[in-house]
Amino acid sequence: MENEEMLRALEAIARLSATKRGELLIRENERPRDLFLLVDGVFRGYFYDDNGRDITECFAYRPGTPVMACTELGMPSTINLAALNDSVCLALPIDELRVLMVLYPDLLKLSNKLLLDSLQYHWMVKSLLYKYTAKQRYQWFCQTHPGLTELAGAKYVASFLNMTPVTLSRLRRELKDRQHFSRIIYLQETKSTICLSGKDSHTVKREKSTPP
Repeated sequence: MENEEMLRALEAIARLSATKRGELLIRENERPRDLFLLVDGVFRGYFYDDNGRDITECFAYRPGTPVMACTELGMPSTINLAALNDSVCLALPIDELRVLMVLYPDLLKLSNKLLLDSLQYHWMVKSLLYKYTAKQRYQWFCQTHPGLTELAGAKYVASFLNMTPVTLSRLRRELKDRQHFSRIIYLQETKSTICLSGKDSHTVKREKSTPP
């Protein structure tokens, strides 16, 4: 009963928010008024280092993902969040959301869990950047973020993985060539197996047709 009431209360304050490709949803150092949950599209979180370089910090592309910096609700954002294509979010006013968190403790627990999950993910990414080679980082990215390179663009993925676009291009080509080679070997082995199977079957038939 309480969960149904909570959902109705959330529905009452929620609205859809559309962001065009290239537009900023949240600016760095800005205090957002809404909590945004991704409905459709892709967002990139980024900041500028001391040398003015654009550094990709994170991506949001899975529906339901919070589109926000890894900070407490209502705190100034530590990154910019821009849409990489026309995107839609569910916007929940933070002030009203805080009131609901007092009324519904499960909502507060969910908010804390989302924040904790985000912190753990960011810590894991930072560890990968220092512990693993460029090739290992890209292989991890392909396994955990399938299809995102095409959605976000190689330039931003390279920045996220702390490598140059040239390095990423070389790694993509190497892995593509290896997959192509593995496929050729697999097809050849499959063809050989079929041929051998057919030969054995033909031999058995001839043996059966030979009188004792």
